Amino acid sequence: MGKADAHVHTKYSGLHRMGVLRFPESVSEPRDVIVQARTAGMDVVCITDHNSIKGALKAREIAKGLGGIEVIVGEEISTTDGEVIGLYLEDEIPPRLSAEETIDLIRAQDGIVIAPHPFSLHCPCLGERIEELDVDGIEVLNGGHIDNFANPRADKAAQGGKFARIGGSDSHYLKTIGLAYTNFVGSNAEDLRKAILSKRTEAGGRVIPLDKAIAWSVEVVLESDRLIVRSMFGLDREPTDDPIRTLVHKMKLGQKIGALVGSFFYFLPPVPYLIGIASKKVLCQRGDEERTGDGSGLGHLGLFD
Repeated sequence: MGKADAHVHTKYSGLHRMGVLRFPESVSEPRDVIVQARTAGMDVVCITDHNSIKGALKAREIAKGLGGIEVIVGEEISTTDGEVIGLYLEDEIPPRLSAEETIDLIRAQDGIVIAPHPFSLHCPCLGERIEELDVDGIEVLNGGHIDNFANPRADKAAQGGKFARIGGSDSHYLKTIGLAYTNFVGSNAEDLRKAILSKRTEAGGRVIPLDKAIAWSVEVVLESDRLIVRSMFGLDREPTDDPIRTLVHKMKLGQKIGALVGSFFYFLPPVPYLIGIASKKVLCQRGDEERTGDGSGLGHLGLFD
């Protein structure tokens, strides 16, 4: 059996909202992602940055030189109906289209359509619409969902055999790559395609532990602060295609100072841990309400945008 982490992010995934602050979704370099995925025992890794394939294209070229693992170019696309993952892409798909339009553009590239975290309580998701859309597979195990509702609900939806059962870490942090993955017969990207289309995949692994989720938030804040300070002292003036440095260069001085002040308060002990514990408690409570029918329907809490 081959293993594929079907949902991984790099530093090309844009910005993450943490209250009034904005930080990178990930600071992981494509090369480091490939090395870590291979170390974690993955035969295939799907790079699925938010509304971008730049990191995936870089990772695919890097993997050719490293050997031992294949990269599938993917994109986690923001549609007006929830997020959709396209795999086996060559061209970037624009965000903010309908789910139907987005899926048509994926199909036009002979791509595969995955519904990530379809019943998420904190990420934009397709929900029950997966039943009416042209979807190949759904994530029944998303590593970023620590509540007791989203993954079990997706698993239930996949029991009828209509969808391939997909596992992905949804990793934004190197040390969580491969914690959740997809099992398939074979060992390469084409074998994974065939397994998804024939609905012969299974999810394996586990959700990301809370301590690693907290470590991710600390990492992105620290790296952002480092780049902001370097920018303020004129240490990064040369042209670059690095997406995070580019964003920092565009910030006004007041925004840079505000980000540094905000991160200072975030790092006051034990603020990161209290935020992480509180977030988990809220999501688990919301999951209990949805599971028992006491909730008000799927919603978007906006905790981890």
